[in-house]
Amino acid sequence: MAWESRIELDQLHAIDVHVHAGISARTPRPESGEGPEPAGVRGIQKRIGAGQQTPDETAAYYRDRRIAAVIWGVDPQATGGFRPGAVDNDELLEAACRNSDVLIPFVMVDPWRGHAGALEAERLIQAGARGFKFHPPVQAFWPNDRHFYELYEVLNAHRLPALFHTGQTAVGQGAPGGGGIRLKYGNPMPLDDLAVDFPEMPIIMAHPSFPWQEE
Repeated sequence: MAWESRIELDQLHAIDVHVHAGISARTPRPESGEGPEPAGVRGIQKRIGAGQQTPDETAAYYRDRRIAAVIWGVDPQATGGFRPGAVDNDELLEAACRNSDVLIPFVMVDPWRGHAGALEAERLIQAGARGFKFHPPVQAFWPNDRHFYELYEVLNAHRLPALFHTGQTAVGQGAPGGGGIRLKYGNPMPLDDLAVDFPEMPIIMAHPSFPWQEE
């Protein structure tokens, strides 16, 4: 069953457009409050109490506060691997269908998957995905590299938004070499090319893009 919105906008106080899916309901809850995030993020998540909810628990949290949430799952076929305990795209879409009064489902597709990634994007859209999340520093790619344009063409054809992480990231914090995360990919300027080349694909730039906030 594909996602269909039951959101009543006039009953909401706000829409949060940047919500991580937390932990999978299909795997045992991690011990000691540790979430499935990489080592550099665990301390941050523990301090702010984030990342410890299943999608259904997140839906209840937002419903109580009369806020809708744009929430995304992750790509289980990502070339960089899949974190145990993470919420994959299909689980997220199923939860969003159950909670379509507050959850707006976004998904992640690894751009390095090429043609297979474009086909997966089309499948996810037919299943109800309403947008896509990309994290250039973690996924190690320049958003305006034409190698990834086939994937954007799918989003552009359906007029669906692409949300890009910009600027620095907490992922890799405290790990040797920053866990291999390269800050350069968080520069927001390559997104200008996408705005020109894919005018029907709305672009959401997440975060203030530090240290390029003036750009």
